[in-house]
Amino acid sequence: MSRSLRAELRDAADSRYGAMVRRFVLTRRKILGVRIPLLRKTALRLCREGTDALPLTPRSTYEELLIAGMILARAPYPRPILYAEIDTYLDQSDSWIYGDILAAELKQVKKDPESYWEWIGSLLADPREFHVRFAETLLLNYYTGSDYIDDTLERLISVTHSGHYARLGAAWALQRCYFASAEKTLEALDRPVLQPEIRRRALQNIRAACRRAGKPAPF
Repeated sequence: MSRSLRAELRDAADSRYGAMVRRFVLTRRKILGVRIPLLRKTALRLCREGTDALPLTPRSTYEELLIAGMILARAPYPRPILYAEIDTYLDQSDSWIYGDILAAELKQVKKDPESYWEWIGSLLADPREFHVRFAETLLLNYYTGSDYIDDTLERLISVTHSGHYARLGAAWALQRCYFASAEKTLEALDRPVLQPEIRRRALQNIRAACRRAGKPAPF
């Protein structure tokens, strides 16, 4: 990682914000305290300058890893190379947030969802927890429309990974599906194949989201 980028990030750091992030992002990487919009702005600038990858090491900071993911999401790689790069990136992640941010930044999936569908299925079957969580986050970001909602629900209720963050990711995605198609999601939540813990958390999430929206929960 270049010294100039590290120095730039240190100059932009907010120690109070960094302390807040440390409370909900469990990562071994050092957190400087730079806000996500500024990281995205930095990543976009680096992309304009021709950067399509950042050298990452065990000493790279939380912010540097997030910027690397944002750059990766915009890199003009053919899909097989992109998949391999994302696999490597997720292997360097020790928190849910890295994959969640990468999934949200990977806008090209929205433009051609069919081309990524099979890959997402392979990620859901992966034994690595953060790969599964990443796939679930792709589903909730790009596959809750009418063309995909049935297949997305089928995939989510079939999640078998026992990892805490994989279960949370499935529950979160099911909440998003509820607001896309309430009837179909409630039917899916009653399917016996769904892990009880995922069902419980999904129902909690839906109730909480209904309260925030000022709407009555249907259960």
